[in-house]
Amino acid sequence: MRRLVFYGDDLVAVDLPEGTRVLEAPPPLPPLPDYAGKVREALRNPVGSPPLSELVGPGSRVTVAFDDPCLPLPPAMRDPRGPAVEAVLEELFSLGVRREDVELVCAVGLHRKWTERELRHLLGERVWAVMGPTRIANHDAEDPAGVVDLGSTPEGYRVEVNRKIMESDLTVYVNVNWTSMNGGWKSYLVGLGTYRTIRAHHNASVLVEGGSVMDPSSRFHDILRSQGEYLARHARLLSVETVLNNRVWPGPLERFLSLSRDRVPLPFRLSRYLPRAAKSVVSSALRSAYAPVAVHAGNPGEVHRLTLQELYRQQNVRLEGQSDALFLALPDISPYAVFSRINPLLAANAALGYVFNLHLGRPAVRRGGVVILLQPFHPGFHRRHHFPYVEFFERVLSETRDPVEMEARFEEEFATRREYVHAYRHEHSYHGAHPFYVWYWCGLALRDLQRVIVVGARRREVVERMGFRCAGSLEEAWREAEGLLGKGFSLLHLSVPPIFAVETVGESG
Repeated sequence: MRRLVFYGDDLVAVDLPEGTRVLEAPPPLPPLPDYAGKVREALRNPVGSPPLSELVGPGSRVTVAFDDPCLPLPPAMRDPRGPAVEAVLEELFSLGVRREDVELVCAVGLHRKWTERELRHLLGERVWAVMGPTRIANHDAEDPAGVVDLGSTPEGYRVEVNRKIMESDLTVYVNVNWTSMNGGWKSYLVGLGTYRTIRAHHNASVLVEGGSVMDPSSRFHDILRSQGEYLARHARLLSVETVLNNRVWPGPLERFLSLSRDRVPLPFRLSRYLPRAAKSVVSSALRSAYAPVAVHAGNPGEVHRLTLQELYRQQNVRLEGQSDALFLALPDISPYAVFSRINPLLAANAALGYVFNLHLGRPAVRRGGVVILLQPFHPGFHRRHHFPYVEFFERVLSETRDPVEMEARFEEEFATRREYVHAYRHEHSYHGAHPFYVWYWCGLALRDLQRVIVVGARRREVVERMGFRCAGSLEEAWREAEGLLGKGFSLLHLSVPPIFAVETVGESG
């Protein structure tokens, strides 16, 4: 069976063993014809909440928070957050709220802060003309004057959030849902939280033993619900959540980049001769055609329930029985490499954190199974954006790969070290704790899998540092998997992009 797959920034043809099951995403749902109008309609008819007209008026202070541009991937050609924020502002101004009483906050959590140019792209020129730059800011999880400690939930989970939430008469959160992990209470407690808040669910125990972060019944989301309901007793919150379809490529690119072909298009055959830097520039300039298919506003918990219903309609795929082995081949993109560059940790996270975890209930590959990953694992890091990643890779992974051990020995040191805090606050770097979370998120896959076999790695030592095996070819990888799993092992290929979630039923196949 011949398939076209991504190999970093390249598109290559591979031959899969006879009997391989191939799972593909559902077709894209039709977009909303008047998205901005639907946002305004949702604000006037919210679920589980009074309408906006009863929540604010002249003299009200309002914070409008919004997701950072980590998702969707690739970044959208027309980012829906801009029109959504614009519609929220229009509704607020029509109700007598003054511009000087509204502040916009990019909910970065422990991600890097975004530059003025990046925020301008995200929000659009019309929002920037009215609010920028003085009334638009990044959340700062390490600013002592900018956060407030509300204490702990009955279960003992800390709740520290951006002070603007408490100083506002209303906080409106504008979210775009690309996976079932995002949205809901996570928007507030992660996007506008602190390290002490976030570590309650971003820890080795929860991320490895608590089920997939994509499953709303996981421990990850149980803790977020507890924190969110506690926060809602102290502040007035209103969520605006948008669900996107999965039309990745715009116009002619959709056919050109189709993975259903059996021959590599000529430009991709020629591009293999280009320097990696040139290919990276081209791929980083790609923009997606994702479009809104649903939008709801109101109480965060009730809105998110409706969001998930629509998201599942677009993304969920039924799988009959788990497989013995899983073959993945992904492009060089990561939520944490947007407007930056991929690195080995992010490449591992994309496969074993994101795609492996995109399931409800059971993963696509059985416990004791094997993942075969076609990925170049380009060495090196963006020394500014991923500043703490360098030491994590070189020091922490050289001593331990065990999430529990590294959490106990190293995490707090990285999270509190002065130069990492300074780089997060002032130099557009990810927080010192972030590379730990990227690794913990791979922990569920690493716990369950017998082996991760990498094909196509540029440097063997990069892959071996993370505990993966290198194979010289796919044929060698199939033979190694057969030696581990037995002759006739079942193999599944998830054809990504676009992403989708697996609902596994029945016995392993």
